[in-house]
Amino acid sequence: MLMRMLTRISATLALAICALTLRAQVRLEYSESGETLFREALARYDAGAYREAAVGFDRCIQEAPTGQRITAAYVMKGKALFHVNENLEAAKTLKAFLAKFPMSAYAPDAELTLGLVYARIERYDESMELLFSAFRGLGPSSPPRLTAAIVAALDTIVDGHLGETTLNRYLSRAATTPERAYLLLKLAQKNVASENTVGASIILDSLSRYPLAPLFSRRADDLRARISTASKVKLGALVPLMRSAEPSAAKDVGNEVYEGILFAAEKYSHDVHARVSVTLETRDTERETQLAITGARELADDKDVVGIVGPVFSPSVMAAATVANARGIPLITPTANANGIAATGKFVFQANPDYDARGRAMALYAVRRRNFHTLAVLAPTDTYAKYLAEGFVREAVRLGARVLATEWYSKGTSDLKPQLEKIRRAGILEVADAKISFSGRLRPATLMKLADLGVPLKRLDSLMSKGGQISAHQLLGARARPILDSLMIPLVYDESHVDSLEYPVEAIDALYAPISGAEEIGIVSSQVVYFNFKSQLLGSGEWNSFAELNANRRYTDGVIFESDTFIDTSSGPYPAFAAGFAERFKKAPTKNTLFGYDTADLLLSLISAGATTRDALERALSGVRDFRGVHSQITLGADRVNSWLTILKYDQDEIQTVEQINAEREPEGGVGEGTQKK
Repeated sequence: MLMRMLTRISATLALAICALTLRAQVRLEYSESGETLFREALARYDAGAYREAAVGFDRCIQEAPTGQRITAAYVMKGKALFHVNENLEAAKTLKAFLAKFPMSAYAPDAELTLGLVYARIERYDESMELLFSAFRGLGPSSPPRLTAAIVAALDTIVDGHLGETTLNRYLSRAATTPERAYLLLKLAQKNVASENTVGASIILDSLSRYPLAPLFSRRADDLRARISTASKVKLGALVPLMRSAEPSAAKDVGNEVYEGILFAAEKYSHDVHARVSVTLETRDTERETQLAITGARELADDKDVVGIVGPVFSPSVMAAATVANARGIPLITPTANANGIAATGKFVFQANPDYDARGRAMALYAVRRRNFHTLAVLAPTDTYAKYLAEGFVREAVRLGARVLATEWYSKGTSDLKPQLEKIRRAGILEVADAKISFSGRLRPATLMKLADLGVPLKRLDSLMSKGGQISAHQLLGARARPILDSLMIPLVYDESHVDSLEYPVEAIDALYAPISGAEEIGIVSSQVVYFNFKSQLLGSGEWNSFAELNANRRYTDGVIFESDTFIDTSSGPYPAFAAGFAERFKKAPTKNTLFGYDTADLLLSLISAGATTRDALERALSGVRDFRGVHSQITLGADRVNSWLTILKYDQDEIQTVEQINAEREPEGGVGEGTQKK
């Protein structure tokens, strides 16, 4: 690149050298022999015979040291040596010239070539200093093509080797206005190249304060034109408006989500500081998979659409997500929480935590926050609660907890006696004294295992002859039970307390009971109390029903559960949001409204910050950390699923905030205690 650049300008610079005045050479004398040597060397240079030209220029320097061509000979010798890759000799020649003739009109030319030498050997800081010095040394009489050559050299180094941080460092110490203008222009170009049109626009605003040379002015105008085109984009919305359908819960959900999206878009359009114009492009999925696919294709085909909000329901999201990922357009669903949606590909995101994240959040809370290490699970097996339970168990085990029992029941079951009896038995036996029975005939392999554990053979013989039972703890010490369990040596327990409900289950620290609907709250909580569990009851988001909790408060007091939404209606952003929404739509916002609003608001904030292309928006979404919406925080981690959930507690006829928890990584701290207003 550098060689090609110098080849293009060599003839120009040779002409420039001949044309420049000798303002630094007034004490030099005319030398006819020096003139002849110089012209012969210049002819060889123009013919591409650079090595011979270098020899000729050197003769001119040696034989006519005070001749009128001495300064030009130095510079041209340096250029010829540069052409034949004699970098050290070229640098020595040019440095000698600059030391002897610092005020020469040829100094910018010499600094340009010396800067190219340093660039060739990857000493970019020194190269930039020399090129800027050459830039400063240009005067009104400097040939325009010399100016263009210096700027071209700067462009080559900046574009290929320097980042924004380095350019900002140069900007902080720029000595002249033209230098600052050039550096600002290059920063704007880099922002446009990285698709940060907002950042580029801000820089160009700063650049407008400087008088610009025609070359820079044209570049700035070109950048503004590119930014203007990129600053008008569309945001797609895929929602089940179901305009021709009869009223239904699904229709209500779709329209409430859409109203939140629309409110966010309208609010953004009224922001006088917004540098990017965003138009909302909506498609009605009608809760039909094929319509979701068609809508996603139509939005993807519109090159002005940079991202899609929606769909709302998981089956439609899965269908549209495949299209979005294949077409390379970011899609983020505000509500769908099924596992595996975001796994479709890097362009697909879930603003609502999925089932796995919810289960992980409760396990993190139980093990890390409450130091619960002995757990049990009760869940319906034929609903999404199964996925919550599986996520909870995996995370709890990963964190080092023991899950003593996992019991399943079918959705709609009202009698949980079989499941709770098994969990109760596991809890009672957890603290019961385990014994080894020698009253029957033990297998030789079992006796050998006991001997390998250090039990003397004489004692084993004695125990076998006497028969009866002996405490495993007495025989092998405190860790006898897990050791014997791992060796599959049968143990005998006193199960007299298992069926007697007067004895509480205290060995299970917490019982996790995700449910499929609020109607199960009374069924589960009452029977957990009946079977006398003294365990912390943990639940899924379906427990967040104040009406059901309050109706069953005899059993539900103290239950802890997660929620994807918790709103402080008296402070924070909600009061202003609710007032504005009510004024616009003549009704109060719902939870679904907030899902739509926060997701659209997140996308609009990223677009406003410069993510005005599909690739830029995908990268910006992948980097979202702790975006604070009205209903919840949003963090999109490596799996592109929001990992923030709120832990709530029903206590004394109120639902209180315990803390917010990040199921992907440990938060620095919770939000403290608070009360949900009713």
